Amino acid sequence: MELQHVTMEARKFDGRPHYSWDGYVLEQTEAYLLVANTPGRTLLHHRREAVYTYDNYSLEFYPLDADFTVGLDLERTGEVTYYCNICLPPVLQGNTLSFIDLDLDLVHREEVWTVVDEDEFLENQQLYDYPTDVIERARASLLNLQERIAQQQFPFDGFLDSFIPTVLQQMKRRGNDT
Repeated sequence: MELQHVTMEARKFDGRPHYSWDGYVLEQTEAYLLVANTPGRTLLHHRREAVYTYDNYSLEFYPLDADFTVGLDLERTGEVTYYCNICLPPVLQGNTLSFIDLDLDLVHREEVWTVVDEDEFLENQQLYDYPTDVIERARASLLNLQERIAQQQFPFDGFLDSFIPTVLQQMKRRGNDT
């Protein structure tokens, strides 16, 4: 089965590119996009003018009607780490999915969920002149995301975990084909 290519673009509040990377669509519905990647994937950090290479498989979930994204890194140790962006709802146009990154992030490593980049969120409120409703929306989205996780609501109800074997199988096969 040939997997569809997609480009993800995280943008700052003023629309400027923040970072971008490519992936492969595993599943697409009207409500979400599920993307996978192989080791060796690169992320272009536009502001820093740097390219980062990742040495693991990944699974990424983009709800098209919610203010967050979820990235799972499937570490070589077997550990699964989560990185959730608080953002404006992602938009899919053709083969490009973009979202406005609002800087607040929720990370799960070593069995602990941690809010990160609050300092960046505060700085960028000033730099990009976030309207009050955007600030309140970001805070509410973070709380909503934490509640979803605590109550094991979709997609934290085992949905994403069920795709891990598929990612490893499909992406390993893809890596052998190239």
